[in-house]
Amino acid sequence: MDTQTVPVHRSQPQLTQSLAEQTLPLGSGKPKLELVNQELVLEWVNWLTSQRIWMKLPQQTLTEIVHCLQYFTVEAGTPIYQKGQIPVGFYLLKSGTMEIAHLLPIGHSIIRYHHPGELFGYASLVEDSAEVYQSTAIAITNCEIGFLSLIDFTELSAKYPDIFPTINAILADELNRFALKICHEKTKIQSWQPYIQPVPKDENILGNSKATQKLAKQIQQAAENLQPVIFQARPGTGKTFLAGMIHAQSEVADRPFIEIDCAELPHREDGTINTDLLFGKAGKQSGIIAILERGTLLIDRGELLTCGDRDRLIHYCKTGYILPNSETTESNSPDINTEQPLQSWVRLILASPDPLEFPEIETIQIKLHPLVQRKADIPEFAQHFLEKFCRENNRPTLQLNRANWRRLLSYNYPGNLTELAEIIHRAVLNTAPEETEIPERLFWSVQSEKNAFRVDLLNQIPWLRPLLLSRWYPEGLWGIMMAIFVPTTLLGFFGPQTRDSSITLNLFWAWWWPMYLFLFAYIGRFWCTVCPFMITGEWLRRFSLWLFPRQQLPWNHKWLNRWGAWILFAGFVAIYLWEKLWDLPHKAYLSAWLLTIITAGAVIFSLIYERRLWCRHLCPIGGMNGLFAKLSLIELRSTQQICGSQCQTSSCYKGSKTTTLAFGEALPSEGQATEGCPLYSHPAQLTDNRDCMLCMSCLKGCPNRSAQLNLRFPASDLLDHHRGFAAEVALLLLLLGGVFMHHAQKILTWLGWSDLAIDSEHLLISIPVVIALLSIPTFLTYCTHAIAQWQDPEMPDYLTVIYAYLPFTLAANLAYYIPAAITEAGKVLPVFARTLGYSGAALPTITWSPDVAAFLQGLTLLSALVFSVYPLLRITHRPWLSNLPHFGLLIALAVINFWLIN
Repeated sequence: MDTQTVPVHRSQPQLTQSLAEQTLPLGSGKPKLELVNQELVLEWVNWLTSQRIWMKLPQQTLTEIVHCLQYFTVEAGTPIYQKGQIPVGFYLLKSGTMEIAHLLPIGHSIIRYHHPGELFGYASLVEDSAEVYQSTAIAITNCEIGFLSLIDFTELSAKYPDIFPTINAILADELNRFALKICHEKTKIQSWQPYIQPVPKDENILGNSKATQKLAKQIQQAAENLQPVIFQARPGTGKTFLAGMIHAQSEVADRPFIEIDCAELPHREDGTINTDLLFGKAGKQSGIIAILERGTLLIDRGELLTCGDRDRLIHYCKTGYILPNSETTESNSPDINTEQPLQSWVRLILASPDPLEFPEIETIQIKLHPLVQRKADIPEFAQHFLEKFCRENNRPTLQLNRANWRRLLSYNYPGNLTELAEIIHRAVLNTAPEETEIPERLFWSVQSEKNAFRVDLLNQIPWLRPLLLSRWYPEGLWGIMMAIFVPTTLLGFFGPQTRDSSITLNLFWAWWWPMYLFLFAYIGRFWCTVCPFMITGEWLRRFSLWLFPRQQLPWNHKWLNRWGAWILFAGFVAIYLWEKLWDLPHKAYLSAWLLTIITAGAVIFSLIYERRLWCRHLCPIGGMNGLFAKLSLIELRSTQQICGSQCQTSSCYKGSKTTTLAFGEALPSEGQATEGCPLYSHPAQLTDNRDCMLCMSCLKGCPNRSAQLNLRFPASDLLDHHRGFAAEVALLLLLLGGVFMHHAQKILTWLGWSDLAIDSEHLLISIPVVIALLSIPTFLTYCTHAIAQWQDPEMPDYLTVIYAYLPFTLAANLAYYIPAAITEAGKVLPVFARTLGYSGAALPTITWSPDVAAFLQGLTLLSALVFSVYPLLRITHRPWLSNLPHFGLLIALAVINFWLIN
């Protein structure tokens, strides 16, 4: 190759206009040398005389040849002749370098190079030949060329027969060179074969995400020059395709595109990779870079190259010369051979998961984002692969339902695009011929970590989605709840006041509290959806807005997030004090007042503020609901990737008008007009059940079917990355302390203070005693955690670990109310009759003995004790021994509660 070739990282010359478009010989009328000047003729004659082959001819013959030449100069990159043109003579190269090349299926193959003094483009010695050129001649550098037409050659050879031996010698030499070149090309193609990659043709970069749009611009910029490109790319991100696209749009598009994976190269004894395949070994073998000569080479897993290998690449990019490995080459330093380095002109593209730095040379850095960061592109990629694999299997394009799309969008794809393609391919192959839609079960491997051990009930129970989308849910239940709540509350004020004669006390303390606590473990905060306090506030809000249209006040989220939970905590402390000191469970009018006060809070804040501020931040009952909902078997979530990539309205959060849905299996009741989430919660951002009351507003308004109603492992909210805060922990400990408060008399008797009065008439003594009883769990758990941290300094902080006591807190409260449910709830009909002034003696009752209640209490506490072990280990992420203090306290609390209920 010509030694004047510019370094590899610079731009190669563009091919200029074809021979037929230039003022060249072949009948163009270009003057011959005899018409130019004698000085130029003498120069050519002297030059021919100095050439090894031409010097054998007599001076007169050389002079006649020079006089017959047509003289011209061409710039680098100009085709002298092209494949398919009819030869009308041949060419004599005086200066410069040119190449004879042939277009093969694998790229632009160089047949041979020509240097000064050589002939090329030989015309047939037989006139009127129909032979055409089978290859193309291109100037590599600026060249001076003389052209001898077939007519002139025939006349010269007839006049000077001594020309034939010279021409024959040239042809024989050329034939020998050509045979050697054919052998070399065969060897080269065999060397290329395992590494040749197909080049994308008429293909575009799929996707519309911002990352993809930026990537398309970077690929276009990289194709405009021949600077080295460095991909920061994880496996499966499409680097081979993109490198091929750069190659196809670049100046070397007609040359081969080859990929070498460093991970597949052999290793040396010291563990480093052997790069003889890339650089060659001095005196023994040529490397891929030298064999390729021109084209594009993608080096994958470039991070495996040693510092010495990278220095070789830097040297090559700066100079265009390859430094082959030697027998004594060490992995960390380049070896400078005494032999002449080989020169090549190959465009380099390197790929590595981590950034690669090549100092001293200018590179194009392109970062290929993993598929998990380009979720918006997944639908387009999936559809492309689906159509491709269906076409390959000679079947109509299969359909993907919404459940399939949700699975595909929720998965993180460690293998990126390669894994997505394989998932689609496997699904297509395993779909029965009669199916037109891919069954969801075929995407069994596509599961988000957040959906692990979860089953979407909306997909598994066919009638559940239509039911929750209907107008009867939840507002159809509101009328039933209010039909019970209003008369029950009024009867508390005006009816009998004793426990055995008041329907208010029976429903509140024997029905509502036990069932309410029991259902937390199954349906979470569902009560808030049918809560009569909230219903009253919502109905009055709607009526007031109809009467006086106005813009309600927005929430002060920052202030409420900081102080709202403390306000509801204080409200629950007040309820406990009221319950204990004024004997709330046995006075109907006081229970009715409690219901009325909570309802008043809901009404006032519903009239002033938008949505349900009271329910989320200030309602004491709502705070307890949100806390215990973390233990539920049911959760409502959404597919974050669908929300992030497909949602344009955020109707689940903001609210929206009716939306027309585009997917085929959409129900008529989907895409409803909604006012948004009543609690201002975005389902895609929910990390636990605290701020979701299962109203299904998001399910009704979502146009993308993103919402999921999952059956999950109990207490899943606590097991991974749960973050607590002080006010919620205070409420948890208060609820556990409430169990001790309920058994105050037994505890005081055990302490020898049986005569101590705990009522409203002795507030100065009673309030401190009740607060002390409520504080017992705080004292015990704090001291226990201090011991655990002293034993294991890596134990998480107190606010994190204390949530392991939440299952036991719920169980202890439920155990306290079980006797009322067993012995009183079944008497609801006679109690209701007595409330209305009848005896109710003949009405049926369903009750069990106190022994059954005691058994169920013990079973509840024992179950909670066993169940608390796993959450404690998951929350702390510490071994059994480190958690022994907390295990000991849980056992002690279970024993204490067994003692208190007996």
